[in-house]
Amino acid sequence: MTRAAQAPVSSTGPDHAPADAGSGLPDSDRSPRPRWAVVDVLRGVAIVAVVAFHTTWDLGDLGLISWRISAHWSGKVIAHAIAGTFLVLVGVSLVLAHRRGIRWAAFWRRELKLVALALLITGVSLVYQPREVVTFGILHSIAVASVLVLPSVRAHRAVPWALAVVALALPWLVHLPGRSPWVSWTGLADGTQPALDWQPVLPWLALAFAGVGMMRWLLDAAGNGHEEVATVAGGSGLSGVSGEEVATEAGWSRMRAWRPASAPVRSLAAAGRHTLAIYLVHQPVVYGALWLINEFRT
Repeated sequence: MTRAAQAPVSSTGPDHAPADAGSGLPDSDRSPRPRWAVVDVLRGVAIVAVVAFHTTWDLGDLGLISWRISAHWSGKVIAHAIAGTFLVLVGVSLVLAHRRGIRWAAFWRRELKLVALALLITGVSLVYQPREVVTFGILHSIAVASVLVLPSVRAHRAVPWALAVVALALPWLVHLPGRSPWVSWTGLADGTQPALDWQPVLPWLALAFAGVGMMRWLLDAAGNGHEEVATVAGGSGLSGVSGEEVATEAGWSRMRAWRPASAPVRSLAAAGRHTLAIYLVHQPVVYGALWLINEFRT
């Protein structure tokens, strides 16, 4: 992620695999899936941070302020933090969308949309800044991470954490020669090409795995207050549901029921429901508006 903090399209991410994503079943068989407001709020916070980061970048790039976020170490830290937040939310959202079984049709619809938009950004960057083409930015990384992380949603609870450790360790253990985009996207290459947005798979994939592990743990922890229900269900063997499953369902229901009370938090939740759209349109709008201001000023 060598130039992520310098890019007008860096450190951004979509609302991949939302909790209410379609199931892929015919409409007659599909039941409504309420959104998780807490996840929407987190996405909203992240996308607001993206807009603020890029606005600061634009102000410096156009000379409207003397400080350039791309030239300061804090810019890189902020860029990494925003990108990392979105990757954690990828894992969280995959658990919410597929915990009862992988909904393949919904997953692939979302995946194809992400890939198409990632390629669109590559094309736009080729025209806008051909020397710093986005060959593998945050959308590319999320698309690949989603495919790699999805199986861990239904695996043993230790699996996502173990794979997170592997993803962190691999860049230290494996090195691929060259700087070509064909190998550098893995995060294992010796170097990278300059890019407006750079988000290699490794070691950042670890955060998506951590999101899966964390969300599965949170669901279990939220259900710990329902041991008596779990014991009854487990002892009776009703419908083959174990006590652990009932406890998890109780946690699921409790967390899902939360709703923001204040207007600012509700606004964040609303933004979190549309992060992909905001991501795609905010930079042309913000940069264009600031460019006009700069033209009038000069």
